[in-house]
Amino acid sequence: MPMIGSQVRAFARALTALLALGAMFAAVPARAADTSQCPGSTAVPTARTVDDATDQVVCLINAERTDRGLRPLRGDGDLKRAAHRHSADMVRRTYFSHVTPGGSDLGDRIRAVGYGSGHGWRAGEALGWGTGTRATPAALIDEWLASPPHRHILLDPGYRELGVGVVTGAPNGAESLTGATYTVDVGVVH
Repeated sequence: MPMIGSQVRAFARALTALLALGAMFAAVPARAADTSQCPGSTAVPTARTVDDATDQVVCLINAERTDRGLRPLRGDGDLKRAAHRHSADMVRRTYFSHVTPGGSDLGDRIRAVGYGSGHGWRAGEALGWGTGTRATPAALIDEWLASPPHRHILLDPGYRELGVGVVTGAPNGAESLTGATYTVDVGVVH
């Protein structure tokens, strides 16, 4: 029986997501993140420890930045709120994308929380998720640093602020207690 248009589009979206994940996690890079500066960054987040995992992501990103002579990023409540909401939404609605099923993108999300209200701003975003040991803050930072576009976002010297959202669960609909979904939003207000 042939597939109809909506089935083909759904299949194509699923295949694209799987290929992206396969590429992201196909090779485990050499340990990039210096976990000694951020104790606890190799622990798999649980519902009780997501705040710790969030702090560890901030610690690891800033350690990578300062090791390269870049200024550390300051936490921003608006960016953190946008990042957390996006991670939670991806898990709840089972998708993995910078654009929501309804079409909202990063700009829409950070404007909705008031980031840079009345000013010009620039922002970037890194997404990731994993299960088991690939769900740790250190594993996600390693994967992002091994990916040139994600590395550029995390290490861009023009960004000044960040917000991190970590939630337990996977955006693929699996009820995994050992999985976590991450969003890092970085920005600068002009």
